[in-house]
Amino acid sequence: MGTTGRNGVDIDTVAQEWVHKADLIFSDKHGTHATIAYREPTHFTISGRPAVRYTATATNIPPDNECDPSSATFDIVATPGYATAEVMIFLIQSDQGHPESLDKAAIDQIISTIRKSETTDATVR
Repeated sequence: MGTTGRNGVDIDTVAQEWVHKADLIFSDKHGTHATIAYREPTHFTISGRPAVRYTATATNIPPDNECDPSSATFDIVATPGYATAEVMIFLIQSDQGHPESLDKAAIDQIISTIRKSETTDATVR
């Protein structure tokens, strides 16, 4: 899982931009592309604020080496940011076909744990 942030766009726009990067992510160095299927967005809330999730499923991924997966999922979650970015983006890529691969239930569980962090004004002594 990775995170990044963006300014100047709404959560839906930035999530769509990021999920469509799957075409580049799952292509090989020669420009051969995987087959990408995009799911409709899922709207929900994180800590009472709007969030959206887009998922791309890549199949027939052209391998650059023998360890590359033949399929993968790429989930993007976007929600309003709290600090330096207007939109917070969470990215989860799960290569499929390996014994340790995350299934949809595990990815759903990871996404369900996203929440606003609570900070305190503690003094270090």
